[in-house]
Amino acid sequence: MLKQFEVNIHKNDLFSKADKLLVAFSGGIDSIVLSDLLHKLGYTFDLAHCNFQLRGTEANEDTEFCKNYAEQIQAHCHITYFNTSTYAKENKLSIQMAARALRYNWFKSLIKTHGYNYVLTAHHANDNVETLFVNLIRGTGIKGLKGIPKKQNNIVRPLLFATKEAILLYAKKNQLKHREDSSNQEIKYKRNFIRHQIIPELKKLNPILEETLTTSINYFNQSYEIIKNFTATKYSSICKIENEKLFIDIQLLVIEPQKETLLFEWLHEKNFKASQIEQLTNLLLNDGIIGKQFESATHQLTIDRKYIIVKEKTLNITEDEFVITSINNTSHLPIALQINEVSDTEYSSNKNEIFIQYSDTLFPLKLRKWKNGDKFQPFGMSGFKKLSDYFKDQKLSKFEKEEVWILESKGEIVWIVGFRLDNRFRVQSSNSKIIQIKLV
Repeated sequence: MLKQFEVNIHKNDLFSKADKLLVAFSGGIDSIVLSDLLHKLGYTFDLAHCNFQLRGTEANEDTEFCKNYAEQIQAHCHITYFNTSTYAKENKLSIQMAARALRYNWFKSLIKTHGYNYVLTAHHANDNVETLFVNLIRGTGIKGLKGIPKKQNNIVRPLLFATKEAILLYAKKNQLKHREDSSNQEIKYKRNFIRHQIIPELKKLNPILEETLTTSINYFNQSYEIIKNFTATKYSSICKIENEKLFIDIQLLVIEPQKETLLFEWLHEKNFKASQIEQLTNLLLNDGIIGKQFESATHQLTIDRKYIIVKEKTLNITEDEFVITSINNTSHLPIALQINEVSDTEYSSNKNEIFIQYSDTLFPLKLRKWKNGDKFQPFGMSGFKKLSDYFKDQKLSKFEKEEVWILESKGEIVWIVGFRLDNRFRVQSSNSKIIQIKLV
């Protein structure tokens, strides 16, 4: 196994003896074998041990074991303690997801503080197979069938070639002591259920299941690269990014035979579910779907006239109001407005700059989001128009309407910011004070 380990490192260009390495070290058999292999090959490395404070005395005994092992191999061992249960509750995470987040965030801080090139974890072929099944259950598409990457930024997994059986055999032959985590036997955890209940049954059908699926995972990786290149090409011709929003051209999308696959690749990373994407695909071929909306945990999607528009969710600030008490009182506003007193100008207002007649009652001005029932008198017109009708004329999407700001004075709309001045506030006499307001 030692030779296979060495070949795997060089073949996949995982790291070198010049690199500063940190091993994620639990004291379990996997991390013990990884450390022993590195030690025998002459690599210099430190250890990083997390005590998640979930197993009482057992967890503390693990920590002591790790300290002693580090002394034996003359390596430094970083140790930290996490209040995992509290973190999980505060962040609405499972214990396993909380532990993972805490662990990898700590690794990042150690990399930054101590200058490590790579963090090595002891994931092996069986972990890869379990991940494959977890992703199949979640419905992650072919991307999820790639398994665990050998190398991902600063994280390296040099044992992915080895089965659990091979690791156990190596530990036995080399008489390596290790700790057993009792929680690994609890089938209440999804991964443990797969490990102890599902895979043993499948191995009755295929005794070399891990080797077979490891080969398949390698093919899935290659297939995904092909799909990724295909979707990237289609993305450049069908999609565009404007103002931090994704616009997907409906007309170009619907003629694609693989439109559902394309949508899945583009939207799944934004946390939309496969069922939502399937429903969206079916809707695209129907009339009367303008305004249809979907939401993921992080994003909003709406079907507009020409585009599927996707944007990241933001805080709802539709009820917020910002008062402008004077010309220079604009630093607190959510948008960049500049207000000046001007003279000797033609006073030509446009969508990004307006000129209005000053009066003693102009201030305070109020900046707010638009609301149903708002009316204004469009510049150059005598009659009033509902903002909802004006937005319809402008062919604004739901998202675009949500981002519109209104500037008002004494309850009357002065300016639909970025669009149109209200006729009541136009400059009527150049002999009085003129106020310029512009987006900057």
